[in-house]
Amino acid sequence: MPMRLSQAGSLGHRACRVARFRIVRCSSAVSKPVATDALTQSATAKQEAGNKPETGLILDLGIPTLLPEWRKMFAPSTVVTDVTAGITVGCVAVPLSLAIAVASGVPPEVGLVSAAVAGVAGGLMGGTTLAITGPAAAISLLVCEAVQTHGLGTLPFITLACGGLQLAMGVARGGGITKYVPESVIAGFTTGIGVMILAGQLPKALDLTVPAGLNTVEVVQAVASGIGGTNPAALALALGVVGTMHAAPKLHPKIPSALVAVGGATAASQLLGLSATPIGALPSGLSAFTLCMPALPAAEALPSLCGTILLIYAMTSAETRLSCTALDRLRPTSYKHNPDQELIGQGVANMTAAAFAGMPVTAVIARSSLNIKLKAHSRLPSLVQSAFVFGSLALYSDVISAVPLSALAGVLISSGAGMLQPAELKTSLAEDKYNLGPYLVTTCGMLTMGMAEGIVLGCASSAAKHLVQQRLLAGGGDWVVQAAESRLKDPPPSPDTRKEA
Repeated sequence: MPMRLSQAGSLGHRACRVARFRIVRCSSAVSKPVATDALTQSATAKQEAGNKPETGLILDLGIPTLLPEWRKMFAPSTVVTDVTAGITVGCVAVPLSLAIAVASGVPPEVGLVSAAVAGVAGGLMGGTTLAITGPAAAISLLVCEAVQTHGLGTLPFITLACGGLQLAMGVARGGGITKYVPESVIAGFTTGIGVMILAGQLPKALDLTVPAGLNTVEVVQAVASGIGGTNPAALALALGVVGTMHAAPKLHPKIPSALVAVGGATAASQLLGLSATPIGALPSGLSAFTLCMPALPAAEALPSLCGTILLIYAMTSAETRLSCTALDRLRPTSYKHNPDQELIGQGVANMTAAAFAGMPVTAVIARSSLNIKLKAHSRLPSLVQSAFVFGSLALYSDVISAVPLSALAGVLISSGAGMLQPAELKTSLAEDKYNLGPYLVTTCGMLTMGMAEGIVLGCASSAAKHLVQQRLLAGGGDWVVQAAESRLKDPPPSPDTRKEA
């Protein structure tokens, strides 16, 4: 507390506080003791500024904040538990990444490479300590649509651009912007993706061939017309995988059900000589992990490509935000993730994946929640699971190439079924039953017209519902409905407004 000066013209207590914060310039009225205090603080501030890095990029990336967490990875008391958790999560990541890559219309090794390299980048740079980054089923069909529209060669550029947008938004402290996406639309998107995954994997589970470019309804019709050509062996393997993935967690929550199911199906296919179509040959050794420079698309393709990039960016960011929020609730102790830092981490992860010709990635709820159940303590499990995926592809590509496609279809059918009743729908309907409208519009639009069209229609219907609820007046000027979408709430009316009403 600054001292009150006794000499004539001295500053009072209030003025001394102003001088300390250097808001005004004090003239001869400032006595030596106060001036010395102000100079000392100024020198201290300059010294602190001098200790900061000259480039603001390092600070914006949050590295000083992350350093203590990086050191925690090597704590002797937790390293064994974290390594065990990482290996177990890796056992789940391998079959899931393979299945998601196949569903995305990209070579199977792309999913494994993306999981390996993005897991390291996202694990080190993300804003959620226990999150696992990798390919996600929720965006697999977005990637598939992008590949079908623009070609596989543009996927690294799409992934790079998506990561760049995430990094820029995180540095600009815009990580919280995804909370304005209505929960009813996100729930509709999740349900729509679940239905599309189920329909899209039916041909693989039955070992049928259907034309490319069909929407969900047309795929179901094609499967129904060709049901007579079903391969019984493929169907049996798919059903076995679905049943195993459903039953294994009930026996023990730490069992890597996906690995057990796919491994069992592969062994049965090889030992019994079943005629199920396998994945096929994969790159051996380290040849799959090759740095590449994403090729720039042609100028005439940029307008449509920009729309694809923005859509994938929005959905990957929203999926990451939802996953991290769910993980906050799952943790045994109070924890709140940093959305800006998480967006930075996902941006770095996607850009790293693009450097290895990978696909877009997000924070994945299934693998991350398993990480929490295994009582992980630090970011080390994310690195260990990446090493496990890397070693699996580098050392056991021959074994992976024998995995039946119908077994991977079973993995995705199990995942898709779990997306049909998203938690966001329950939350959204609990706040406002009329949120069912945007939910149904989004889901039906995605199934009949396409993912982008369904999402746009869902957002438009949600905005329209919000405006109607807030502006619809009865005959006497009374508000009919005041409740609104949880993500788009207006401030409460002022006293004057309530009085007039």
